[in-house]
Amino acid sequence: MYRITMTYVHDKEEALDVMQDSFHKALTYFEKGEDIEHFAAWFYRILIRTAIDAWRKQKRYRFEPFEEASSVGVDPSEISTKELYEVLEGIDSPEKEILILHFFEGFRLKEIAEILDLNENTVKTKMYRSLNLLRKILQ
Repeated sequence: MYRITMTYVHDKEEALDVMQDSFHKALTYFEKGEDIEHFAAWFYRILIRTAIDAWRKQKRYRFEPFEEASSVGVDPSEISTKELYEVLEGIDSPEKEILILHFFEGFRLKEIAEILDLNENTVKTKMYRSLNLLRKILQ
């Protein structure tokens, strides 16, 4: 959860606030007594939407300096998780979400489709395109 939140807000304190707000929203929903069929997908949808809202509020005031691209021809086995996150920063948000949910959080494509409220074939297509883009960036 923390990793997904950090992909949007890039600040530890803000990420913790987003997670707390997400838990609060989930508990408020539970108080209504309604059933939830796929809890993980449902909660991640709340988390992502809350993180997007926080990012929108934050982006008005955020300044990111230009950083040079990393060297070309990097061996994927030598890439650390931190470096992979830095590469993921160059990918559009929906594609980045799919990659993080699948490879870091362990969700299947069908579950990702539920979380992001997308068709499963759309998720597959975005995953394929994102992986191709990652290959190009890492070469």
